[in-house]
Amino acid sequence: MGSSEGWSVLTTRDPEEGRAALQQAYRRLRLPRPEVSGFELSLASTGYGPLTAQRLRLIGWDSSGANDSTGLLCIGHLAHGRFLVCSDRTEVTGGPAFLFPSGPYAAQWKDLGLHTLTIEAAVVEDYARALTGRTDFRLEFTGHHPLTDAHTRYWHATAGHVIDHVMAGHAAAASPLLLEHSLRDLATAVLQTFPNSFLEAGRNPDPPEQVHPAALRRAIAFIETHLAEPIGLPEIAAAARLSPRGLQSAFRRHLDTTPLRYLRTARIDAAHAELLAAGRAPGTTVTAVATRWGFAHPGRFAAAYRAQHGEAPGDTLRR
Repeated sequence: MGSSEGWSVLTTRDPEEGRAALQQAYRRLRLPRPEVSGFELSLASTGYGPLTAQRLRLIGWDSSGANDSTGLLCIGHLAHGRFLVCSDRTEVTGGPAFLFPSGPYAAQWKDLGLHTLTIEAAVVEDYARALTGRTDFRLEFTGHHPLTDAHTRYWHATAGHVIDHVMAGHAAAASPLLLEHSLRDLATAVLQTFPNSFLEAGRNPDPPEQVHPAALRRAIAFIETHLAEPIGLPEIAAAARLSPRGLQSAFRRHLDTTPLRYLRTARIDAAHAELLAAGRAPGTTVTAVATRWGFAHPGRFAAAYRAQHGEAPGDTLRR
């Protein structure tokens, strides 16, 4: 067992060692004993909080197994080979992005290259419930493949960013704000990518809310007061005493932006103020400041910072 850039990596040609590693990495997995030759397994894992990512390459063992994903949302990407998942209700063929069935399932594979990202289902359902404003909302997925190719690309971009720059990069450990922000990004991507009851609920919009200036002021004051905390659309809407949909509409109508874009702009301003105050103080880095304010990717932070303040964050730090 080794490590590489935040990943725990196992490579083995021993079938029994590989079987044991698979059963440890994939919860509740049951596998037959391998009777193979030319076996080779490479398994890389990383995780933080309710998130787990795995990258599996399995050669010389075309087989089947059983697992149980109750309480979990597991999204797969078939890098190569064949992969088929069957439950008592559905059959899912592996592809560029696919959602595993919930509950018990059986799987069959051949020449397998499989990447998975698993998130606790309650995290996504709680976020969907907060966005709908309905405490009785139940999240149910009605399909297992992305709505369109564009949705597939959106999912891969979001998941790739979180895995590479937050989970494997250990940035989440340094910034609870960043972890919460990443969880919400992933939850949003899951809700928007795969057919589900949240999308169905959004097709029946509530009547437009009458938004008074005081509600917008409450929202802005809440954002400015809680910038360093893991807040998002549900919390801002509650502070404004609006529904999330009403809050979105109010920001677009009166400020020509969205609540989350406003929040992002305010956090970049806060990072700017911190960089100015730090000056040449020993130990202060742009990466540390960016991470503290919820930005995991240095390049993206630098681009957004320059667009907002007309200079690179490093130039601000060196003043």
